[in-house]
Order: sequence, then C-alpha cells, then structure tokens
Amino acid sequence: MGQLKDAYISVRREPWFYSVLLLTAAPLFSDYVSFPLIFASLFLALRDAKKNGRTPAFGKLGLLMAVYLLYMAFSLVYSTDFVGSFWSLMMWVSVFCAYVAAVTVLTDRQRLRTAVLCMTTVTGIVGGVAVLQYLMREVFHLQVNGKLWFAADSFFYRLLNIPYSNENFGERMSGTFSNPNLLAAYLVLSIPFSIAFVLTGTRSKPKAAARISLIIAAYGLGFTFSRGGYLAIIAVGLLLCALFIRKRFVMTVLTVIYVVLLIPPCIGNRLLSAVPHNTQQSASAVTERENERPESLSQAVDQIEKNMSEGYADDYSVHMRFVMWKKVLLNVREHPLLGAGVGVQTTQDILSSYGLPFKHAHNLFLEILSEGGILSLFLFCCILRLLLRRGAALLKTPQHREAQLFGFAIIGALLALCVHGVFDFPLLIPRLLCTCMLLMGMTEAAARLYLHEPTRVLSFRRRRSYSPLTEPVFVERHRY
Repeated sequence: MGQLKDAYISVRREPWFYSVLLLTAAPLFSDYVSFPLIFASLFLALRDAKKNGRTPAFGKLGLLMAVYLLYMAFSLVYSTDFVGSFWSLMMWVSVFCAYVAAVTVLTDRQRLRTAVLCMTTVTGIVGGVAVLQYLMREVFHLQVNGKLWFAADSFFYRLLNIPYSNENFGERMSGTFSNPNLLAAYLVLSIPFSIAFVLTGTRSKPKAAARISLIIAAYGLGFTFSRGGYLAIIAVGLLLCALFIRKRFVMTVLTVIYVVLLIPPCIGNRLLSAVPHNTQQSASAVTERENERPESLSQAVDQIEKNMSEGYADDYSVHMRFVMWKKVLLNVREHPLLGAGVGVQTTQDILSSYGLPFKHAHNLFLEILSEGGILSLFLFCCILRLLLRRGAALLKTPQHREAQLFGFAIIGALLALCVHGVFDFPLLIPRLLCTCMLLMGMTEAAARLYLHEPTRVLSFRRRRSYSPLTEPVFVERHRY
C-alpha cells in the first residue's frame, strides 16, 4: 500500500504524465469522445509549461502543419461541399492540438520514454480487444458486436453529415475501430515504436510488459485480415533486418522462417488472396461495373454484393480499387492544382457520380490529390520528407543506441503509413489523426533531445527558440 501511495503522489506532482496518457489512450475511445481527451492533454501540457517557466513549443513540423492547415482553410472558398470541408478542417485543427501538447510536454528523455511506453501499452490493449473478439467468435461461437466503441459516434456523424461505415466484416476483427483496415492502420503505425522500446529498454518489468503488448498487437494485426496491413508490417520487418541484423544473415533467415511457420493458415490465405485467382471472371465483372452507370447507389450496392457472393470477393476488392483510382484521376484532371475541396465527402460525391458506393479513394496520396490538388500533395510530401530526414539523422548517431532505435521507429512508422496508404486512406478518423500527430510530436521532441536542434515556441512578441541545453534541467527518476 505504501508503494502505491508513493506512486499516486508522484503522478499527482507530474501533470505531464496525464497529458501523455490521454494522448496515447485516444484509440481506446470512440472518435468524438477523443476530442475532450485531446483538449484536456493540451490544457495539462500548457499547465506543465507554465509551472516550469517555459513557452509552448511548436517546431518545424508544426510550422509545416500550420501551412498545410491554412491551405485546407483556403479550400473552403471553392469546395464543392462547404459543410463537409469545414468540419474536416475543424477535425484537423483539433487534432493538431495533440501535436502541440506532445512537443510542449516531452522535454526530457524520460518523458519521451514514458510516452512510448504508454503508447505500447495502449497498442497491446487495442490488439488484445481484436484477439478477444476473434476467440469469442471462432472458438466460443459467440456473436460479438465489434462496433461497441463506434456506437457513440453515430449521432455526431449523422449530425455533421460525415460518412461512416455500417458494414459487417464477418471474420475480420476491428477491435476498438469501426473498420478492420483502420485498426490495421493504427497497429502498423504504433508497432515500430513498440519494437524500439523493447530493443532499448533497460528495466526488466517495463520491457517485459512491452514485449507482451507487442506480441498481442501482432496477433491483433493478423486477425484484421488486412492485406495492406500485412504488407506494411512486412516492410517494417525488412527495414529492421536491413538496419540492425544485416551482418547476421543466418540469424535473419532463421527468424524469417520461424515467423512464417507461426503464421496461422487463415492469415496466409488472406495475404495470398491479394493475387487474383479468378482473374477472367473478376475482370469481366469490373469491366461491366465500369462501363455501366447504375441508376442509383442502391443498385450499385446490390451489384457489388452479387459479385462478392459469387465466390471471388477478394479478387473483386482488388480490382475495384483500380476502378476507383481511375475515376478519381479523371477528377484530378478537371481540378489539378487546387482539387475539389478538403473532406472525404467531395471524393464520395465524385465516386457516387460513377455509381461507386465508396466513401474515399482507398489511396492516401490519391485522396489528398483529389481533395487539395497538386499543392496539397506537395505540402504533404514536404511533411513526410522532414520526418524522413529526422529519422535518418537519428540513425546516424552511433553514440546513442536509443536515438538510433527511435530513428528506426520514425522511419518504420512512415514506411508503414505509405505502404498501407497505397491501399487505404488511414487519415480518415480523429483517433488515427491524433496518433499521427502524437508521433510527429515525439519526432520533434527526439530531434530536440538527441540532435540538439532548436525548437520554435509559440510567441507573438519576438522570435524565440529553445534546446535541451537552455531548458530547465529535469531529473530522470526512472529509466526504462
């Protein structure tokens, strides 16, 4: 009891801990419940900064994000759906507060490690929910409502005229998300940081907890049956081998063989289904859908369900993506520079005009190109480039193995986002956006702590910056 009391008092004295905890815990709640958590974390971060005599931080990534948000605001002038674009802009501005909170509060390495540990724990919990859903359905034969967390958001989605999914994904588990692909997107973003914590942890108990969370998250990713998620995590694994195990070829080969043998047959079959088996049949069906414009969306949905019931749903899913991409590119030709306006509603209207009942382009880069045009895609690529540069710089710090592993986590998460983004649009919901902003804030903090790069602060009086050398000294009580 005495140890628990001391721990409680220690947490009470450190409000920043609540900030980190609230930011990382957003995936455990529904989308619109996460907004109060984000603003609460911002409040605690500003309180912590004021308590220690600091100014809220911003950083180069924050500057680029601010420019990107200003461009999104400009798109309201010409957007084909002003209401949808406005609420999409408000969502991006709100989750940007998560980035500001993370950069402001993560002022020493102990805080940064704590943030990674909290995110690793939440990742294990989210993956554990997916595993539990799979076991209850397949082992105990119980019908589990996989959209429990999503039910609270249905009112807000209808009120704000934001499209949402009511599909039944069958054997595919969605965890705390409404869609298995969204769950896979979250897991592939956070797993690289979990791997980095496991490889760099020095204390046995947090490291053991991180290992358990990592294993559970990996199985949860498997039960999403997301082929894009599989390819993304394979890319992360190859990156890990190339950076840290390239000199141990035999060990690498044995590890790959061991992992392959542990893959359940259902997951292997799902991954192989990305290669069309009924090529001629599915191609003819897609050609028919492409050349025929149904009279209504209900007719289009009926046609898709008919094709999926004929035994080649996986093939049809693969081919339909190419059809969607083709139609979105036709719209890009009409609005190449500025796009049709931010918000997935604009893309949904474009696809519905061709009889395609889909809510977005199922491609991260095409979706950004369709909504904001070439300028928006250019700004987004600038953000990705800066993240890549920060990760590469951290990898080139041999005196800090912790910094190298953090660089791997940044590049791994970036690689996973791009690979998974080829087949889906992961930046669709607030929780995933919050996770991305948190990772960006951690990247900016790592650049300040390990590379000694100055970080701009939020000040309207005069230009100021700070670095770890000029910041107040924080005593690292715990080293994970």
